Amino acid sequence: MLNRIRCLLIKELTQIRRDPRLFGILIMAPIIQLVVMGFATNTDIREIALAIRDNDRSFHSREYIRALAASGYFRVAALPGPVAGDARQLVAGRAGLVLVIPPGFGRQLVRRAPATVQALVDGADSNFGMQGVNYLNQATRLFSARFAREVAVDARLRGLALPAVAAETRVWYNPELTSRYYMVPALMGVLLLVTTMLVSSMALVKEREEGTMEQLIVTPLRPMEIILGKLLPFVVIGFAEVTLALPLMRLIFGVPLRGSVLLLYALSGVFLLTTLGLGLFVSTLVRTQQQAMLIAAFFVMMPFILLSGFIFPVENMPPAFQVVAQFIPLKYYLTIIRGIFLKGVGWHALWRDGLILLAWGVGILSLAALKFHKRLD
Repeated sequence: MLNRIRCLLIKELTQIRRDPRLFGILIMAPIIQLVVMGFATNTDIREIALAIRDNDRSFHSREYIRALAASGYFRVAALPGPVAGDARQLVAGRAGLVLVIPPGFGRQLVRRAPATVQALVDGADSNFGMQGVNYLNQATRLFSARFAREVAVDARLRGLALPAVAAETRVWYNPELTSRYYMVPALMGVLLLVTTMLVSSMALVKEREEGTMEQLIVTPLRPMEIILGKLLPFVVIGFAEVTLALPLMRLIFGVPLRGSVLLLYALSGVFLLTTLGLGLFVSTLVRTQQQAMLIAAFFVMMPFILLSGFIFPVENMPPAFQVVAQFIPLKYYLTIIRGIFLKGVGWHALWRDGLILLAWGVGILSLAALKFHKRLD
């Protein structure tokens, strides 16, 4: 019995060794995933983009801004232009918090009276919004304590109250900081990626394994017609998934849909170009459905999910991984779907993400079509 098992074991190991693609996937994929996950799985939020409008322009307001920058929590930038543009910083995602220092801020502190600043918080990501508010309050308390120590002796001699700074915060887009409002729309995008890419990656390989690819090649169908015939059913499936997901998210999870449904469908269609193009490209690289599934899962889907900002903020990752994240189409689709659901933004705020997805989709589909045409030759 043991001898028979040993012979079978040797046979299986020999088959794996003789298949360099499968051997590479089994050895390299876990190593790559470990490295990616090790750097990407970071829930600590640092370097929050903080846009500040200083309407006081006093010594004390500048010291307060310097204290916020020195806290290590924020990446501080002054707000140019009119006040009407402050909200657009949150809508466009250029800032996570907008801080407004009112006129008379420094005069209030000199008078030993409490001074108040206003903070607008992007609450679309509940974890980000909560930590951003906590960081701002903590940095403000440290500034107040340091300033109070500087005047404590004089205040005690005169019997005056110690000055203090307080931050009044308003959370936009998700006032209750409900985490599922942020995660459920993104989950729809991830499921759309997984389902459409997996089935498209195995479409051509299945024909090759079943021996029907040669029958397709000898037909009058051109390579592009074969590709369209293979992918268009999955486009219909993708739109069907979006259509089914919308009422589920609204009725079961209560996720608000503040933007245009038509824009959501249009940009979802653009995203499907990238997922189906990636699946088709994978299918031109492999010979079996098993290889297609492994490559799609280990080298495409998991890195996409980890580096797209689905779970972990891209801003917290090492600079090299942030650069890699710029080439991941799921990152832009998550920005689109979260913006439409929670912020109600339109094409004016999403055109850049939409054009990047369109370029990605056209590029990968063209590359896959060229590679498929070479295989026909």
